[in-house]
Amino acid sequence: MPLYIFYGQDTFSLREALAQLRERLDADGSLWANTVSLDGARLRPQELLEACQAAPFLGQHRLVVVRGLLGRFQGEGRRRPQALGPWQSLADALPRMPTSTHLVLVEEGPVDASNPLLALLRPHAQVQEFSPISGQDLTRWLARRCRTLGLRLSDRAAALLLQLLGNDLWALASELDKLAAYANGQMVREADVRLLVTPAREASVFDLTAAVSEGRTRDALRLLRELLSQGEEPLGLLALLHRQCRRLLLARWLSERGAGEGEAARELGLPPWAARRAMVQARRLPLPRLRAAHRRLLEADAAIKRGRMTPEVALETLVYDLAALGSN
Repeated sequence: MPLYIFYGQDTFSLREALAQLRERLDADGSLWANTVSLDGARLRPQELLEACQAAPFLGQHRLVVVRGLLGRFQGEGRRRPQALGPWQSLADALPRMPTSTHLVLVEEGPVDASNPLLALLRPHAQVQEFSPISGQDLTRWLARRCRTLGLRLSDRAAALLLQLLGNDLWALASELDKLAAYANGQMVREADVRLLVTPAREASVFDLTAAVSEGRTRDALRLLRELLSQGEEPLGLLALLHRQCRRLLLARWLSERGAGEGEAARELGLPPWAARRAMVQARRLPLPRLRAAHRRLLEADAAIKRGRMTPEVALETLVYDLAALGSN
């Protein structure tokens, strides 16, 4: 019976590899009826063997995907890995399984070399570790993805994408799909990335909030007018400013409790470089000023909804008032 072990932190590449395996096995179109997914966290050895022993229904192959089984035997910190117990017999049972069954053990995260189940099964399996990519490997991945989509990126556009999103392949793939649909075969340039890619817009808003928080009224108003001239809607900018303020409040709280970079990126929903920037900015801002800014944002939103101000006037007044808070 063919056995595959896919694990690692690059969950995008891992799931793509699993999808490619499915596609390769599904030549006759019957795999939809011959795929079984099992939760490894609660699985018993006999249940797995029974799933693997079954013959495919009107097809050539049967696919059994088990998620989280390796994690049961993963040591954490000073805790030793769990003993294999009845799972020890799994390696002996593999040769007796039908060759039509393909078993895939999936672990979306790191697996230590000391993991006893991995050590037991490695000699019998095709093992692939999916580690986060960076540097030239990431550049080559981006180029391959663009070729697949028929997307042409200028060098500056590609560099900006990687600067904004780093090695978050999920985000990169999503934004490349969006750019390909927009470009329709035309060259995508840096200005297009700044216009269409959400983190690029948020980076511009981050620059605006930095100018506001530092009391640089003239710079803040200039950045606001540049964003409006680029086609940003006032209500959309207000929403982005509101989200940035909430993130800074959360970043301040995370900073005070000593959160690490990885935790901050997860909690803030940002790539690591942007999370670092938010944490640095939040530490510079007194908590009363952040709370006052949040209240002022709510007041501006209410003034627009009640018709007391147009969105453009409310936004410019808001930016002026927030910058005045930062200069005090």
